[in-house]
Amino acid sequence: MKNCKYILVLAAALLCVFSCRKLTPDEIVSKTYAGLVINEIAAHDELADIDSWVEILNTSTADVSLEGLGLYLKDEYLNDKCVWSAAPGALAAGERLVVTSATGQGLSTGIISNAEFVLRLGTKDGSVDKFVRSEIMPEPQYNRGSYQRIPDGGDTWRNMTYSTKGRPNEIFDWKEPLPNAIWMWSSHMEPMMANDAEIMKEYWRLGYRHLLLNSAAFTNRPHEAVPFMEKAEEIGFAVHGWIQAFYKGGTWNVPIDKEKKTIKEEVFADMRELGRLCIEEFGVKGLHLDYIRWPSKASQYNFTKEVNSVAAVNRACRETRELCDKYDEGLVTSAALMPEPNTTNTYAQDPSQMGKYIHILMPMCYRYSYGYSDTGLVNCMNWFCNNSANAEVWSGLQTYDKSTTGLSADAIYTDIMAYRQSKATGIVLFRFGLGTFPDVNDIWKTTD
Repeated sequence: MKNCKYILVLAAALLCVFSCRKLTPDEIVSKTYAGLVINEIAAHDELADIDSWVEILNTSTADVSLEGLGLYLKDEYLNDKCVWSAAPGALAAGERLVVTSATGQGLSTGIISNAEFVLRLGTKDGSVDKFVRSEIMPEPQYNRGSYQRIPDGGDTWRNMTYSTKGRPNEIFDWKEPLPNAIWMWSSHMEPMMANDAEIMKEYWRLGYRHLLLNSAAFTNRPHEAVPFMEKAEEIGFAVHGWIQAFYKGGTWNVPIDKEKKTIKEEVFADMRELGRLCIEEFGVKGLHLDYIRWPSKASQYNFTKEVNSVAAVNRACRETRELCDKYDEGLVTSAALMPEPNTTNTYAQDPSQMGKYIHILMPMCYRYSYGYSDTGLVNCMNWFCNNSANAEVWSGLQTYDKSTTGLSADAIYTDIMAYRQSKATGIVLFRFGLGTFPDVNDIWKTTD
């Protein structure tokens, strides 16, 4: 009995100790702002054309008042300085708030990703969340990427090549958006961006979700490409880097030296570097290979098992896939193909081999260039669908007639529905600036 009384007294004493323990400043702040986290950080102060920004997410199921909340930065110049103070108000459950260094947008300084920094969310006395770069993510950011919690609001941080500003943090899934794409040249960025991206927004409304942007946009027009990529992501487009594989400076550049009968390694090296630039410096969601072929007479370059045209095309496809897979971010690969079947001797394109590496094959079965009837279009597409290994097949189609006159929306829609009778699972329009694009939101809906 005495032991029982002793135990009860001891338990009561311990309960008193713990209940009377003074909370730490971090515990007080964490209780006040429970559920708020730093969800994404774009630290780009070392880059002239790209702003720094921070996304705050309310992971709780209740509204959280922002009164007294701030962001505090410690780096080589600042010592836990408040660089943003919240305006009066609350953050609703599941809502996110983006604070940026753009003029008048709240963040009083940029953040440098190639140096150590500590960013905390809280008050001057304590923190509800803290990001310590040296502990969480020691490597510098990619030019248009960000540090992200993945899954959204979770405990794990990743250094991503693309950002999800103001949107849920998630790995890109190329099968999720509608499979409707547009080929566009670098010069098309300007009209696409005119009037607050009026045309881009209209194409989104019409159901287009993928933009295949020629890589000259990134090599020759980088200052235009940066805001273009930001706007495309904001609207919801997936931008793919369109690489002209065996074509350079207006001339063919096939990767086999016919006289020496050797592989031209520089062609593959240039492709890898261009792909890396598109991904790491501009944040594309995939790489698209065009001119991934010989112009003609490919069989004349077949010297050995290793040095032959088909093997060279397949190698380019494989290395492109390996490059994209290296980032583990869902980056998609695609390739444009000539429309004739069984052309390994001519173009060195074997879809049954290319499809082992490439996610999406895009045969250019152009009605007006080749004079296809509706039946001819379906037969062309189905041949590729039946010989594509593991790849999906999207129909490449023209938006202009044989005299290069743009087609009406009705004419393009009629052609799309002809392609739709094949086994192909997507469409790619060539090209922006020619023809009036129709509404394609519902073309993949099935009817009972």
